[in-house]
Amino acid sequence: MAGLLRLDSPFHRAWSAAADLVVINGLTLIGCLPVVTAGSALVACHRVAMEMARDEDVYTVRSWWRSFKANLRGSLVWWLPALVLIALMGAELRTLSAADGGASVRLSSGASGIVLAGALILVGVGCWLLPLVAFFDNTAARHMGNALRLAVGALGRTALCLAIVVAPVVLVLLLPGTVGPVSWFMVIIGVGFQAYLIALVQRGVIDGLRRAASPAPSVS
Repeated sequence: MAGLLRLDSPFHRAWSAAADLVVINGLTLIGCLPVVTAGSALVACHRVAMEMARDEDVYTVRSWWRSFKANLRGSLVWWLPALVLIALMGAELRTLSAADGGASVRLSSGASGIVLAGALILVGVGCWLLPLVAFFDNTAARHMGNALRLAVGALGRTALCLAIVVAPVVLVLLLPGTVGPVSWFMVIIGVGFQAYLIALVQRGVIDGLRRAASPAPSVS
């Protein structure tokens, strides 16, 4: 029992990480409340989650807040267009779901599939965009281009990230009785936990990019 309570024990590290994720989750949800600041909040969430995945010494609140402030203005360049796309996709799906009988149903089913595919592409690119914005200085256009290349070039990792993001939605759709538990999970720790899992998937790629971006040591 005493071994479990040691600061270096796996139990203590797991408990500490879970507590940090709860804090990250709360900060991110609060940061998303104004909606227009959600992009910066998600960037901050993914930065801290990646630092945790790399076993760095993380000052959770300080690191999250520093990243949030640093990206607050710049994130609007890509987050506001993303919001517009999300709203348009939602409106289109609502319109298509109201289609009546026969050929209209078949047509709406095909169109709904296209909209959902577009949504998955948007989320897949977004999963790479967030850590790129968090760790690299670049223009929004270049960040989005690099995120698209990573989403395609690391397709297996992108698929895993997508699975992590959509898992709560799929669970609720398959088991409607889980709406309450899943909702509470997302409110307490869910967004932070998803960001941490995604960071574990992306860590190798992001670390490689950070090494490539670092200046080579000078030889005297």
